[in-house]
Amino acid sequence: MVFARIWRIFSWPIRKLSKVLRFGARETAKASRTTAKTGSSYVAKKAAGELLEEEYREEPPSGIETVLFTQLPRPRLTERAASDLTLEQAATFAEQAQRFYRHQFPLFTRSDFFYEEVEEQYLNQTLGFDEESIDKRFLDVTTLFRQMLNGNTRRMLTYWLPFLFLAIFLPAAYLAQATAIVAFPQIASSVQRASVIYGLAAVIAFALIFLVYSWPFKVVQQRNLMNLDNYITSKFARINNNFQVAKRRALNVERDKRMVEREELKVEAGAWTLSYHWFAMRLFLCELALRNKLYQVRRNTTLYWVAGLGLTGLAVIIIFAVIAVNGADKIALGAFAAAAAVYLIGAGAIMRRTTGMLFQVLESNEWSRFHLVDLDVTIRDHVAEDKLQIVTFRDRNRME
Repeated sequence: MVFARIWRIFSWPIRKLSKVLRFGARETAKASRTTAKTGSSYVAKKAAGELLEEEYREEPPSGIETVLFTQLPRPRLTERAASDLTLEQAATFAEQAQRFYRHQFPLFTRSDFFYEEVEEQYLNQTLGFDEESIDKRFLDVTTLFRQMLNGNTRRMLTYWLPFLFLAIFLPAAYLAQATAIVAFPQIASSVQRASVIYGLAAVIAFALIFLVYSWPFKVVQQRNLMNLDNYITSKFARINNNFQVAKRRALNVERDKRMVEREELKVEAGAWTLSYHWFAMRLFLCELALRNKLYQVRRNTTLYWVAGLGLTGLAVIIIFAVIAVNGADKIALGAFAAAAAVYLIGAGAIMRRTTGMLFQVLESNEWSRFHLVDLDVTIRDHVAEDKLQIVTFRDRNRME
């Protein structure tokens, strides 16, 4: 409790600054809301926001690190278990499969600047995002995690990276220009004083940015990624189990029927066959949707990294110009430039590892993916077994 209170006291200016930035972002969003509502991205963001509010009511985030960065709980799994599958549900899945196979794939898409938005729209349509399908929650969850992962990364790279540089090097520049009596009186030379001050500033700034990256940011991001990984693992495993059950029922549907029930046999066999087709295709489309989201996270992380270094470099140029105008000698300017370069190179190298974090936490080799369900083998065995039974009974009737 004591540490939490101390942390809140020292982080008060940062929290106030973040509130101001969020207020400006909200005002900007309100100004562009009329245009944004016409696109599918607005629908996804609104649904993700409602999902976020619902999840937080049930499982609020914990930990001091969540003050600086957003942490999401593990989403609930709403996919039905294989033991709950009924013929009525199989008929519903068959209707969804027919909608997918009859979907008119658009050859002439919207002319969006980023192609992943066009691909995302197609995946939302095929998975039935606008029709409250079973995969709507999956699309909401992956969109929500993409936004939170990007938001935390943007806050770390474009806010904290230049902010810590300014917070440390601005006082250092002032002390370096002060008299020897005010700052480091034991060092009489202004050149030596500037070199020591800027060196200490580089060490302190680098230590702070490493601390913020290693503790609050990395911990929160890894928790978000682990929660996402657990949800994907459970979701894909549940779809795979449903696929196996629907496949077995499609293969064995004729064992419980007689000749007088041939109409019911046709309906039931068609429903279960289309169901296991659709389960496999859902797994494939969910993989594509997840691939789309992870690509955006990886791409945006690189852009935030470049933007953060650019903003920090701009701050370096501004402080350098101010020092030069105030009459600093060349050696003092060189000391500042060297210290700023150390901070930029060191912090840039640390932040570059942000992208790799995504692939270190997500265990895709543990997911039940589309290429593991063997849809081609299932179709081949299903058709081959039916044809074999037809020929067997035909020859038996001829012999009799």
